[in-house]
Amino acid sequence: MEAGELIWQGKVGTIPLRVGVPYSGRIIAEWDTPQGSRQKVTSSTEEFERSVLLQLLLSGGEKDATATRAILEAVTKAQDERPRPAPSQPERRRKNPKARQHRRSRRPPRRR
Repeated sequence: MEAGELIWQGKVGTIPLRVGVPYSGRIIAEWDTPQGSRQKVTSSTEEFERSVLLQLLLSGGEKDATATRAILEAVTKAQDERPRPAPSQPERRRKNPKARQHRRSRRPPRRR
């Protein structure tokens, strides 16, 4: 995670956690456990809360949810401040596209 993406850093229980929101709008969480370093990328705050915060609350021994509220507030604030990507212009299509025929068969064949 780059330094500009980092929005929150601290501990949840006994586990150190770093949370970042890059310009893509996803949420990146990195934490260190006794088993090793872990990383999770989520696309919504609900998914982040379910997959990262709940796991850290259970494994870190945290009983108070004030840290999770602070993390969620930082994530929503960072997502609101990020510039939205410009909508790309869709390809212009004809309302009634005609089937392109081969150059030798400009007319449909005669029926008998």
